[in-house]
Amino acid sequence: MRLGMFDGAQQYGHLGPRDVCSPSHQQLAVEAARQGIVLLKNHGPALPLSPRRHRTVAVIGPNSDVTVTMIGNYAGVACGYTSPLQGISKYAKTIHEKGCGDVACTDDKLFAGAVNAARQADATVLVMGLDQSIEAEFRDRTGLLLPGFQQELISEVSKASRGPVVLVLMSGGPVDVTFANNDPRIGGIVWAGYPGQAGGAAIADVLFGAHNPGGKLPMTWYPQEYLKNLPMTTMDMRSNLAKGYPGRTYRFYKGPLVYPFGHGLSYTKFITTIFEAPKTLAIPIDGRHTSNSSTISNKS
Repeated sequence: MRLGMFDGAQQYGHLGPRDVCSPSHQQLAVEAARQGIVLLKNHGPALPLSPRRHRTVAVIGPNSDVTVTMIGNYAGVACGYTSPLQGISKYAKTIHEKGCGDVACTDDKLFAGAVNAARQADATVLVMGLDQSIEAEFRDRTGLLLPGFQQELISEVSKASRGPVVLVLMSGGPVDVTFANNDPRIGGIVWAGYPGQAGGAAIADVLFGAHNPGGKLPMTWYPQEYLKNLPMTTMDMRSNLAKGYPGRTYRFYKGPLVYPFGHGLSYTKFITTIFEAPKTLAIPIDGRHTSNSSTISNKS
């Protein structure tokens, strides 16, 4: 009753699919996806890619040309989809290979085609991760690593690529990609979450620098090792060193991380000037005063 269910006609009850799929709303879907993308690693920097220098891009991975995967759970009917492959194709010529039949990636039968594509391209984008067959309501993951042979595919393709390698991850939760973070051949890592119907366009805009990434991780990314000391029968937040219990969340867990809560890079190089005052501030009666300042340079 307090929700207004018995108050008669609802203010927005007359709206239908045409209103949902209006041009402005579809553009909002693109912008929301852009703002949600998190740049986890940018060594070199490998990103952004350049349409002039990277004219041919190998787009590889079980999530490289997905559509429904991008809208995640509890989603309505999409107005239309732009897959990562379609998005990247607007910036460069693409060579597409899945590398795995699906995200379960149970064998390496498709590896050869993916490796060959990476050898031919100016840059390689691997779109990997999870989908609703791996994580969903009543479908919990038993580990934090990429499923099946995904890690092996990423490593093999990275060895073969003659240009920069970028790993794009789709998932709803954290994934232990320590191997990729430590691999110098993988220059960039991007987490897109499940970016929605326009996710492919947003991913491409970030990869090619049309949008400067500014997203931050909404959760801590733990290593696989973390699970060994964390029984699911215990939901305690605080750590207990005597019992070997590591604790949960950024507030209480102080062990090794893949990426911390709130992590996220950008392409921007910035300088911040912080104005400071002494602890005791004396102001002359004539109203004059002085201030001190310091300049901090930071490169993302």
